[in-house]
Amino acid sequence: MSEVEPRLVVERYVAEVLGGGDPASAAELIANPALRRHADSFRAAFPDARVETRQVLTEGDLVAVHLTGHGRHLGVFQGCPPTGREWTAPCTAIYRTHSGRIANGWINWDWLAVMEQLGCIQRVETVSA
Repeated sequence: MSEVEPRLVVERYVAEVLGGGDPASAAELIANPALRRHADSFRAAFPDARVETRQVLTEGDLVAVHLTGHGRHLGVFQGCPPTGREWTAPCTAIYRTHSGRIANGWINWDWLAVMEQLGCIQRVETVSA
């Protein structure tokens, strides 16, 4: 397999897996089994998810991406049954690619905001001293 540019691998992953829910693309693009399970559970909970890429930066085999995700809660997520509610949240991730596939990823969604929007948790008011 010829080496594919890391940025193209990650851009394809974002478009086809996160934003498109293509299981064949997930198997082709993700080498790390834990990341593949994460992508599968994300798509199961939010099958209509869409993403808007805001920024992509590349250095060697590392690709950083900042995006905004949107979706409807139609499957179990973090133990919370489907609510049908809409959510919007930012995500910043760094992916390491190897041989044209995503080998590792450090992903930071604002899951607190998502869980609040879904009604799965309620933020507790804090009192300052």
